[in-house]
Amino acid sequence: MRTLCFTVDLDRDVNIAIPGGIAAGSIDRGSGAGPRFSSAGKGLSILSDLLDELSIKATFFAEASTLRKMDSSLLSGHEVGMHGAEHEDLTAAGIDEKRKIMEESMAAVKDAVGKAPESFRAPYMKIDDETLGILPEFGIGVDSSRYAEMSPSLIPEKIGGIWEVPVPEGRDSLGKKISAYLWPMHESKRVPEDYLQMASDMKEGAFVIATHTWHMVESRDKGIMSKEEAEANAGNVRKVLEGMMDMGLRPSTVAEIRKMMEDRPR
Repeated sequence: MRTLCFTVDLDRDVNIAIPGGIAAGSIDRGSGAGPRFSSAGKGLSILSDLLDELSIKATFFAEASTLRKMDSSLLSGHEVGMHGAEHEDLTAAGIDEKRKIMEESMAAVKDAVGKAPESFRAPYMKIDDETLGILPEFGIGVDSSRYAEMSPSLIPEKIGGIWEVPVPEGRDSLGKKISAYLWPMHESKRVPEDYLQMASDMKEGAFVIATHTWHMVESRDKGIMSKEEAEANAGNVRKVLEGMMDMGLRPSTVAEIRKMMEDRPR
């Protein structure tokens, strides 16, 4: 198995933790820190078009509140997994609250795409054993909430009944830390070639790329992108995806990777 897994967090614009609660807000652009969703919607449209052009099926990890505000037809043909209800820090929630969040998240996915989710990514990539332990109660068989050290072999592992398909992280040619989350590229701090070099080191397994819909049109540091900046940003994502497919990596969703692992000869 040598596969590319493009994952997208479909959540509120530039999410930030709000002191005193576990639900997230959005970075204040002049009208307060309440949640915003317009960049998420614009970014979803851009990514949907790009993925259609490249014939790539992605996995969208959808926060319930954001998903309810989106055009669900843009997710047609893609896998949709859970990503909390209000982009909560689940490590700060009790077990009953965790279950309530999972129920809301699962219902939102089923309502939007007509199918129960099979996969999960924790908001902020923050997950604990208690959260992992209850995922099977909601039909979740695969998680992508952890990082794994980059190596030639990135074979998913089963942890406590859940397949873990992690996001790789390592060091670049200059010794600087890099992960396959694309946010530094969206913030003009990295270039596509950094991620292509990283992926070229994998000889077998699943190379998981991660990004956010909102990050296609909005920078955390600089605010809303101009039309030209957004087009260049989308062009960089295209370069990453096309470059990895040129290496022979076959696009797969998180659920498809789980099936590959379960179907492997023992």
